[in-house]
Amino acid sequence: MVSTDRTNVDFKRLTASGLLGFFTHVEATEIFALRGNDPTPFNVFSILVAEERDDPPGSLPPFVGTPIQIKQLKGWKFGIKRTILQLNSIEPLLNNFQNTGKWEPSGEPLRIGTVTALPTQFIPPDSTVVPAWNHVLKNNFWSGSYVVELADTEKLEVRQLIDNPPALQELSAAIQKRIPLRIASLSDRLGNIVFQIPASIIVVQFAKDRTSGDATVNLAWHPKATPRPIRAMCQMEHDNVLTGYSSAEILGSSATLPMAAGPGMQRGVIWDDQNGLVLAATSSTGFINTIAMNMKALDPEPRVFTLKDAKGNAIEKRIPLASGSTVQVGPVSDERSAEWTRKRIYRDEAARLAAERVFVQYKPQPGGADLHEKALEDIRVLINRHGEFGAWLWDPYLSADDILRTLFFSRHTGAAMRALSAAKTVASSVPSSLLADTQRAVFAAANSNLRGLKLEFRMKVGQAGWAFHDRFLIFPIKDGGALAWSLGTSVNRMGRQHHILQRVDDGQLIADAFNELWEALGQAEHLIWKTP
Repeated sequence: MVSTDRTNVDFKRLTASGLLGFFTHVEATEIFALRGNDPTPFNVFSILVAEERDDPPGSLPPFVGTPIQIKQLKGWKFGIKRTILQLNSIEPLLNNFQNTGKWEPSGEPLRIGTVTALPTQFIPPDSTVVPAWNHVLKNNFWSGSYVVELADTEKLEVRQLIDNPPALQELSAAIQKRIPLRIASLSDRLGNIVFQIPASIIVVQFAKDRTSGDATVNLAWHPKATPRPIRAMCQMEHDNVLTGYSSAEILGSSATLPMAAGPGMQRGVIWDDQNGLVLAATSSTGFINTIAMNMKALDPEPRVFTLKDAKGNAIEKRIPLASGSTVQVGPVSDERSAEWTRKRIYRDEAARLAAERVFVQYKPQPGGADLHEKALEDIRVLINRHGEFGAWLWDPYLSADDILRTLFFSRHTGAAMRALSAAKTVASSVPSSLLADTQRAVFAAANSNLRGLKLEFRMKVGQAGWAFHDRFLIFPIKDGGALAWSLGTSVNRMGRQHHILQRVDDGQLIADAFNELWEALGQAEHLIWKTP
């Protein structure tokens, strides 16, 4: 037995004339599916939006576009149906659903799973943070919307979509060509029936005074509305604490809420104490206090060097260079305390995001071309994306040729680059001095002008330091911490056998280990090559 009592009560209350708006109709959009020879369509996602319409709507085409078929699900057909209903038809529609189990807002039955009423929610419009709900709600641009929801608890009919993300993405893309609704962004709501009640009684704008840090509120009532006492509340949140809070009753069309000019994201709420309702709210919002402009001055002379291709032919490489500088527009404040907080937040965030790693798998096929050049290009992309403050390459088999094909492609002028090898590029019987000379000859043969290059290449020889096996690419960060990628194999073997390039959980730990070994190998016998 389906219980819609709670849904009926909440919908009737929120759509009462003059409370949140002056609603007259409901626009029902049903996304449905037919599977195999089953003649009864089942619900994929339904949303019914309360609207104010001055005139009765004209007749609508029964379906939005042609049936949709996707490659991922053979034998399935999807459709979109849109119906305009009178507001007063929703209560009998829900009652009939409760009594008979039949859901038919468009007049045609739609199979629904086992549903339960969820607590009513208020969804703010997009701001610095974008609520996922706004990918499926209609025109939730202004003050926000209430959502009253009947949730499919088992999702038996739509599980094949949920368990097959490529199929869901394909379907979502096809739907977006017809209506602005992205169901793939809210897959947990598949199978549900959603009622959207926009808070259109007022339009509100929250802002922040750049000098004082005070919050400001401006609002306008619906032309048909009778203004009533409301309260504005605003808070600033940073590092999971409240850095500012204020509340004030709004007697006119604007108000100022005194707040400290502290760091953080601002959230605002308009509260109707008389009716116990949120009339407007914002997502977490950031405001611009200062603007830092990063300017890149192009170097008129590129870095030039020569590489040999697979056939041994010399190929000249020219890497355009740029020098960066930062100009700040806006008030200058003492950032020393904030710097310590940012460093600590970075360390905490790195630990929290342990599961979110970059992952690239190389699977060369037997008898086919290897993926060596692609793997090298992936390394170059990482170096140019993250290497503004340096790039460190750690590989026991690292050679001068490997460095030419990776670190030399850095576009960051003066970035401190390091390379560390275990001197395993030639037979162990070869003296380390001869090994170093061989590597230096490779650098010399590149005929590079070394423009903008700051690079040091060391090797593990003798008793100093310790033997190592793993291969890493490390990027130090200016404000503390580091990023690191595990290469999975040596640079000279990348793409030529199966391996995985992935971002490691805590790059700072890898950077610390590298630095410890680097410092232990600081004698003249460990230096292969350095510039400048």
